[in-house]
Amino acid sequence: MKKWLSVGLLIAGLSLFGHGVYMQAKAWLAQVLIEHAWQQALAEPGKKVKPWFYADSFVTAQLYFPSHNKTLSVLGGASGRNLAFAPSHFLPAGELGNRQKGALIAGHNDTHFAFLQHAKVGNQFTMQLQSGDLQQYKVTAIDIIHQSQHDFLRTPGLYLLTCYPFDALASGTDLRLLVSAEISSPDSLSGISTTSS
Repeated sequence: MKKWLSVGLLIAGLSLFGHGVYMQAKAWLAQVLIEHAWQQALAEPGKKVKPWFYADSFVTAQLYFPSHNKTLSVLGGASGRNLAFAPSHFLPAGELGNRQKGALIAGHNDTHFAFLQHAKVGNQFTMQLQSGDLQQYKVTAIDIIHQSQHDFLRTPGLYLLTCYPFDALASGTDLRLLVSAEISSPDSLSGISTTSS
């Protein structure tokens, strides 16, 4: 009996370990495919490039935060599935790069947007659009809001949103960390490249 119990525990342990390795490999491969799709999207600005053939999303921009050494590709459509792979543009809000409306990018606070807990007013970052244009942004405000609040989208700017607090023991809190940013240079920057982390 003890022998079968030991064998059963060993199989269960190996199964859990294998599942963990599979999930890590899947996450790594997704990032490689998203970066490849971004490079292809830059070469074909008018095309919606999917990171993998069955994806229900496409790459739409890339963010670079020099003070945190972070480069993040952004997917179109902030669904739960997309957020598992990358920060995602909330499509019903304004178009990325549009200076007349507010645009929203959401990300998980325990993966891609975890570094936002260290964001400070005055931090600068760039957003590269699929056209190749780079826009320089400066963080203008950091607020804690309720998930039901959306009035900020009436004000032009770029908004980064993630769940709050960062160290919550349970997921699904009602609070969000909202990082507001505005374009800090009057024109998009050209001839400047960002490097992937």
